[in-house]
Amino acid sequence: MSTAAAEVDPRMRARRVAVIRAEGRRRLRVLAVALGVVALAAAAWGISRTPLLDVDRIAVTGIDPANRAEVLNASNVTVGVPMLFLDVDDARRSITSLPWVRSAQVWRDWPATVRITVEPRVPVAVVPAPEGRTALVDAYGYVIEWGSESAGVTHVSVPFSGQLGDIHTAAEGPLAVVAALPADLRAWVSTVTVEADRGNIGLALVGGAAAVLGEPVLIDDKISALRAVLATADLECVTIIDVTTPDIAAVTRQHPC
Repeated sequence: MSTAAAEVDPRMRARRVAVIRAEGRRRLRVLAVALGVVALAAAAWGISRTPLLDVDRIAVTGIDPANRAEVLNASNVTVGVPMLFLDVDDARRSITSLPWVRSAQVWRDWPATVRITVEPRVPVAVVPAPEGRTALVDAYGYVIEWGSESAGVTHVSVPFSGQLGDIHTAAEGPLAVVAALPADLRAWVSTVTVEADRGNIGLALVGGAAAVLGEPVLIDDKISALRAVLATADLECVTIIDVTTPDIAAVTRQHPC
């Protein structure tokens, strides 16, 4: 092969050099981008760890201050943890798992506050429980806590044998009656009873009389009929007020008084 034939065309050599230089510049750009991403990630990680973005304050609202510690313990949120790493959904689920909590909201209030709002369950009835205890129940049948009573809470005679947080399904009818009782009539009621075999509901009234409501249907009509009797009838010697048929309330008296 002649020397002339072995020589490379200057234009091809220039083109090859340009391609090599372009490839080098592309690799440098890729490397620069990769280094930038790594630097940004490192900076973000460092910022997330700085005390400037730690939890400095936890605000809990909607509950009695005596229950604050229980809510904080359930939430697993503590002062000093990084705000970015908080799992607010998990905290909310943990708080709502408490038997006495109906709902909860947890959110970040930047730069350094976590806010927790809790809606507690409201007890409406107290029921017998094993081992001589009692249990507080809300209007939906959820058992809230053991062994205490609250002012204005009506007794329901249906016993409960489950665990806190369970629903007292056996007391569904009596609880519907309790929820429907207006405040003035609730003051008359000492205990809501239910017949074990037939399911008929009765009310033990203050003073010793009893009201018979029958099956847990037409509850509002029956309560209205009972209120009318208590407001207008001579209650001396009355032992039974039967409002099973709301339109025809029947009063039984003891003779002699």
